[in-house]
Amino acid sequence: MIPIKYQVVGEEEYAFRLEIDEQGRYSIDTGTYTTQKPRSGSLTPQQISDLMNAIQILGKPQAHPMPPGAKAFESKLVIGEGAKSVVYPFWEGALEQDSKLRNLVRLLEVI
Repeated sequence: MIPIKYQVVGEEEYAFRLEIDEQGRYSIDTGTYTTQKPRSGSLTPQQISDLMNAIQILGKPQAHPMPPGAKAFESKLVIGEGAKSVVYPFWEGALEQDSKLRNLVRLLEVI
């Protein structure tokens, strides 16, 4: 499994952070402890396979910066670790424009 970090920051102090390590263990922190406490677990073999396929299909990600004046959630996806990592910032509107990115993000969101 390729390590993944996915973070979303939005309005009114909303934050979502998901980290997956090379063994497929994950931790999720929503940043709003009143509604959901942090949780952790391990991915199933199917989830690992689906994520690895989505990463391969995504290929080298393209930047999707937030347009000036837009008010939306900002996200950051980090695929890999250290010198081999790819950092990919994007805004929520990018999911409508980039189906490969949308597919990967949707897999991460249902963990």
